[in-house]
Amino acid sequence: MKHLRVFAAALLVAGCAVGPDYQPPQIKVPEHWAESHAVAAAGEAAWWKTFGDPLLEKLIQEAAAGNLDYRQALDRIAAARAQRSIVVAAGLPSLSARSSINRRRNSFGGGTATGSGTSGQTGFGGGGAGNTISNIFQAGFDATWELDVFGGIRRGVEAAEANLDAEWENSRAVLVSLAGEVARTYIDLRLGQRQAAIVRDNLAAQEATLELTRVRSRAGLASELDMAQAESGMADTRAQLPNYDLAVKQAVHGLGLLLGREPGALTAELAEPGAIPAVEGEAVADLPSELLRRRPDLRRSERRLASATAEIGVATAEMYPKFNLSAFLGLQNPNLAQLTPVGKSWSLGAAAVMPLFNWGRIRANIQAKEAQRDELLHAYQAAVLAALRDVEDALAAHGEDRLRRQALEQSVQAADTALQLAMERYRKGLTSFLDVLDAERTLYAAQNQLAGGQADVSADLVALYKALGGGWMALNRDEDKK
Repeated sequence: MKHLRVFAAALLVAGCAVGPDYQPPQIKVPEHWAESHAVAAAGEAAWWKTFGDPLLEKLIQEAAAGNLDYRQALDRIAAARAQRSIVVAAGLPSLSARSSINRRRNSFGGGTATGSGTSGQTGFGGGGAGNTISNIFQAGFDATWELDVFGGIRRGVEAAEANLDAEWENSRAVLVSLAGEVARTYIDLRLGQRQAAIVRDNLAAQEATLELTRVRSRAGLASELDMAQAESGMADTRAQLPNYDLAVKQAVHGLGLLLGREPGALTAELAEPGAIPAVEGEAVADLPSELLRRRPDLRRSERRLASATAEIGVATAEMYPKFNLSAFLGLQNPNLAQLTPVGKSWSLGAAAVMPLFNWGRIRANIQAKEAQRDELLHAYQAAVLAALRDVEDALAAHGEDRLRRQALEQSVQAADTALQLAMERYRKGLTSFLDVLDAERTLYAAQNQLAGGQADVSADLVALYKALGGGWMALNRDEDKK
């Protein structure tokens, strides 16, 4: 037995892991962003705090705690961790209890059996053959161990570890997406509330204009046409209100779902209108090389590539011999009713199995694993390019929408001035009511577009934060369980 242990140790020391050793792919990325301009940097901190909205911060924290997609991602981590334990256990010795009952019959020639025989034995006289029937009751322990000489099990452990890492990165990617979705839906909520408020403000102004028209009509200074136009303008404005109220309700329902709650759970909490979130102060965006380090979906893709590379080693190990050691240690007794065992039993064994002919199945499996590795390498390269595009698109959109918002701010100021002038001229009888109505419509449209422009700028920042992959470290409460 001592020699067997020495032999096994020698095999383990001399053993090597077949298959390719994994090397992380080197992806060339630009040194600077093509759409570089001053924007809020994502970093690894809680980027949503840059908006300065406590309610938004609270919603994102609650989403990280209750979102069901994130809970499913954590469940997949638990499954991957258990799978890793299964693979690790395959390389360790196994011990099992074994009991058996054997009834044997032995035939032999020569001599004459004498005596009447005992239980379980039959004797024959006259110089004939003798038969012996015996019962053997045996109980003990079996030990088996497959020696990982060529590293197939070790490669399996590598693959399982990489899969576990990939599931961790997937959970982080869910958090990045979740924070972005909550922020984007919250911006939609505040936009809908702002647009509804604009409608109500315009309705109040149009009501005052209508009252002025009634007064002028009673004084003979306005026509019935002016009255009809004023009432028509109010009806058109009022018809827009249900659209924005519906958008508000849908945003509330969406936030409830993201937080893992029923659709109407946040209705009372979000009923009070608030400002569209905006970032005060700006900084320079991170360098493109930071994407590979921070963005979880890229890290997940890289870990899956590592797992696929290790699987090639698992498949390659099938071409080589498998060495197994086995041992048994137990007690035996010819009579189950006899409590004291009368004998001991032990055995040692070693076996080697070498594949000789399998119709190319093993080589085909290796080729399939290599093709999967190549596919995942190309998928990783494509994911990096897509991530670079996401950032460039968000940077470009943010820059253009900021210019658009500035123009809309000027448009609202000009439209408000035009309405004041039109009202003044109408009071003095210098212009028709149609000029007032046109000025009201222009101001309402400009205010509505400005609200949308403000929301677009904030949504662009959220898209940029999401594209840069920031914020997951501030939300990942299960990291210490890794």
